[in-house]
Amino acid sequence: MKKKYLKKIILLFITFLFLYFVFVNLDLKELISIMKDFNIKYFFLLMLSVIISQSFRGLTFTFLMSKTAKLRLREIVPLCLTSSCLNIFLPARAGDIFRAFFVGQQYDINKIKVFGTVMLERIFDTISIFCLLALGIFIYHRNTIAVHLCTFAGFIIVVGILFVVITYRYNNTEKICNFIIDKTKNFPFAFYINKFVMFTNKTCNSFFHGFEVINSPVEIIKVILASFGIWIFECINFYIVIHGFGYNIHWSVSLFLIGFIALACMVPSTSIFIGPYQMAVISAFAIYDVNKEAALAISFIDQAGIMIISSVIAAIFLLKNNISLKELKEDIKKQ
Repeated sequence: MKKKYLKKIILLFITFLFLYFVFVNLDLKELISIMKDFNIKYFFLLMLSVIISQSFRGLTFTFLMSKTAKLRLREIVPLCLTSSCLNIFLPARAGDIFRAFFVGQQYDINKIKVFGTVMLERIFDTISIFCLLALGIFIYHRNTIAVHLCTFAGFIIVVGILFVVITYRYNNTEKICNFIIDKTKNFPFAFYINKFVMFTNKTCNSFFHGFEVINSPVEIIKVILASFGIWIFECINFYIVIHGFGYNIHWSVSLFLIGFIALACMVPSTSIFIGPYQMAVISAFAIYDVNKEAALAISFIDQAGIMIISSVIAAIFLLKNNISLKELKEDIKKQ
């Protein structure tokens, strides 16, 4: 119980620390004035773009699962929007866990295997985001530090991808587990040790089976294209909001925004990424000499559009499938 409260206190501290830097020296009158200038027509265009972005996510997930099951895109797109909504409002990437368990249950597939596929999707997300951020750096902000950081990040990603591929190709968990069982057979409680080791072996094998699509170059190309589709439309989301405020800023700003926000969402904070999200947008716009008030207004509208459309579709999806949000929270806590 104490650990639970300590975690909440730490998350609140991080959130308020970011909010302090967001609101320090902020001109509230200017912020309100800018917010009033937003053309509401662009808000509806933003929500349409969000749906298209999640449609590409559904397509990506369908391609990734192609070796396991034939998923119905019309069901997967609302599921992806629901998953995104739960990731915003619930901790520990709860939406990803929910998506894996829902697909596993609906299509009678091992849930750990589906979760492995969801994690593989996140790897492709990282590749797409990095490529777009690198494009932004080389187009607009080609200074030495940025290029070196980009090169270093690219190296880390390549090493990570090689590690995933090698781990999948040469999965020796069974040999390792058999070695442990053999060496611990005379230990006290050997039965329970063996049971735990075999469970770990089964779980690891199931998880890496979710990477089966790696064996198909054609499917991988489809996944890469669909993944870029997701993040290109995420960039378009911001570009729509920027034009909604009447700003004429170089399109490459959206490439920086995606990269900065992806990093911000990795920072532990309370629900809906309040604090880190706004700070990321302000930092990205600072490269283009856009003031804090304008950047904050853009972040508010963009986040509101994503939250509204994903929340509405998530509510419909959960009601249609008779899923209680309260029960869902309890189930996720048990995982």
